[in-house]
Amino acid sequence: MKQPELGKKISDLRKEKGLTQEELVDLCNINVRTIQRIESGEVTPRSYTLKTILKALNYDLEEMHLEEKNKIGYSKNDFKLLNIAFWMGILFVIVDSFNIFMNIAMEFNIDVVGSITSFKVVYLITQIASFVLAIAFYSGFYISGKIFKSTLLKVTAILMLVVSGSNYFFSGFLMNSNDFIATTFGVVSLLGYGAVGIPFGIGILKLHNHVGSYATITGIFTIILYATMLTVILIFMSVFLILPVMILQLILLYKVKEYLQSR
Repeated sequence: MKQPELGKKISDLRKEKGLTQEELVDLCNINVRTIQRIESGEVTPRSYTLKTILKALNYDLEEMHLEEKNKIGYSKNDFKLLNIAFWMGILFVIVDSFNIFMNIAMEFNIDVVGSITSFKVVYLITQIASFVLAIAFYSGFYISGKIFKSTLLKVTAILMLVVSGSNYFFSGFLMNSNDFIATTFGVVSLLGYGAVGIPFGIGILKLHNHVGSYATITGIFTIILYATMLTVILIFMSVFLILPVMILQLILLYKVKEYLQSR
């Protein structure tokens, strides 16, 4: 912890104990002028001096280091982007759900819009819309990782966007491909989602210290979802899991917003 935050912390601890600066001097045998300069933020105490003062105040230096490590800092812009990610995330869940339905319809040759040409147009539009909204949605997790100092969540949020973007692009590009190419692409896509989605779920789990058990639940179900994709043979399970997990992730962004607003 640096000055002036360190001086304020020592001053607050002293006042919590009901001590004057002179009484603190008697307990730690340090010059009163030194105490005054430290509390005002004029000087940074040496390690030995800091330990002596904190010992007199019955406060562990390691606890101060832990507080510093867990300290949360964010800008108004971060909160604004998180808010946008949440509201765009609602649209993302709706559009991507329709996108999944379109993929299933295409897989089983179900006519849902009247003609092949119309189907292709609608399909491409939903692919583009899903990708644009995915940018906003996953940026919410990137911002969360930035705020809570989780490198894993930041990196995997970016990778999730890369995998999603690749899937949306090639899905449209390979619409008219033969079964072998389509199947190969499908398997590669599932492996990509699984390989990135599992650590993404672990990154969500790490929000537990801040958001609580909801992060744990969301993280576990996210891991399960992408684990089914990674196995490929359990893909039928992911069809039923993907929408509930997306909703859980969306609510998690709202919980992060709530947490920040409460501080």
